[in-house]
Amino acid sequence: MKRSLLFLAWMVTAAGSLLAQPQPAPVYGNYQGGFRGIWEDRTLRAQVVGEGGDTYRAVLYVAPKDGQETRTEVRGKTARGITHFEGPVDLGAALGGSFTVSGDISKGVFAGSFKSASTEAKFELQRVLIQSPTLGMKPPEGAIVLMDGTQETIDKHWNVMPRWILQGDGSLRAEFSSIWTKQAFGDGEYHVEFKTPYMPYERDQGRGNSGVYILGRYEIQVLDSFADEPANNRCGGIYQQATPLVNACLPPEEWQTYDITFRGPKFDPNGKKVKDAEITVKHNGIIIHDQVTLKHPTPGGLDGREAPTGQILLQDHTNPVSYRNIWIKPLD
Repeated sequence: MKRSLLFLAWMVTAAGSLLAQPQPAPVYGNYQGGFRGIWEDRTLRAQVVGEGGDTYRAVLYVAPKDGQETRTEVRGKTARGITHFEGPVDLGAALGGSFTVSGDISKGVFAGSFKSASTEAKFELQRVLIQSPTLGMKPPEGAIVLMDGTQETIDKHWNVMPRWILQGDGSLRAEFSSIWTKQAFGDGEYHVEFKTPYMPYERDQGRGNSGVYILGRYEIQVLDSFADEPANNRCGGIYQQATPLVNACLPPEEWQTYDITFRGPKFDPNGKKVKDAEITVKHNGIIIHDQVTLKHPTPGGLDGREAPTGQILLQDHTNPVSYRNIWIKPLD
């Protein structure tokens, strides 16, 4: 999975009426860098997840250059501005077996070592922001723009008022109930941008829960599943039908993209279904579903019947998930 380093995530906010003060970077997020001294023929990256309060989980990915990653994790806690991680990990026989990982995150830098009785491999990683290559993608010729940051477009296409309110950044935030389009759509290329909230005390389905329903019936899950193993009930999953090929999630509070190619079910003149729906999904530019057959609708949509067209539904699951830049280009 290739990801690009854009810039260190330092946030600056106003403090008081006269002076702007730099604030510490969040601990959670993506970290990239590598080993120093030894193991320079191996790659290392980390994903740090907030677990509530001052506690965190660091998921570490170690691999030979151009090889398959081994996933492992350690726990950590913040004290006096430094988040310390320590614990045993098993990298498997091919990568040397068992080690103790010890490291600290301070000011956006994660530094430490993998240590055994005979080896100590030091590492240094920087916190980075990774952006989807399709973030902010402009609608192509022939596309129908459903959300462009203006109230006019929202009023034209969505049954939104008085449910979701346009935010200052031009996005819509989920609240009060699900919303859906006034028009029905069918085969098409769909682009959706979304952002999950940071909810470190929540777990699983309680963590940034929403969903994008194509035709109002086939849900692509929206959740904060950053650093989790792929599953059909986690972000990018097609509930009870298809597990993502990889977890392509970005951290909460960062904008993400779904680019979906969808072809609906086909019916003969008598209304008998002769072909199932089919879907391909790119999450943040990475293919997570490749021409997957959908044999029936997923739960929680507008209805359980199948049809060649339907509305787009954005699910409210009581979590403040945000959406923006939604368009569809119909396919012949």
